[in-house]
Amino acid sequence: MFILEYKDGIKPKELSPKAKANMERCANFLAETIEKYGREVLEEIEEEERQKSNEDQKINHDME
Repeated sequence: MFILEYKDGIKPKELSPKAKANMERCANFLAETIEKYGREVLEEIEEEERQKSNEDQKINHDME
């Protein structure tokens, strides 16, 4: 699916109504996805970082 349709490699001055609608749908989808899963994803990232930090500390402690 093409959202932007360039002719001869030149960006048009105005987007077509179809392109605008596609961009709005895409933006809405991204916003809804972030609202729905954002907190969960951040918590998973934080947990992974904590685990990595704990592993790094253990390795450093074992090397001493």
